[in-house]
Amino acid sequence: MKATTIYLNTRTAQGVETVDEFSSDEDHVKGSLKAFRKYVSAMVAEYNLSGQDVYRSNRCTNDWRNK
Repeated sequence: MKATTIYLNTRTAQGVETVDEFSSDEDHVKGSLKAFRKYVSAMVAEYNLSGQDVYRSNRCTNDWRNK
């Protein structure tokens, strides 16, 4: 299975900002796409609970990529 990467982005007054990145080849979700999607959904809920309005994306911002 090819590794899938999901980014969590948020929109601000300055534009879009990437706040986190998750990969399906991380140890705690390795080998199960269903477990990976469930984990990302839980992380989105946690960010939203803390007051950050994030959404999933297949793309990150250029700033994040160039770190």
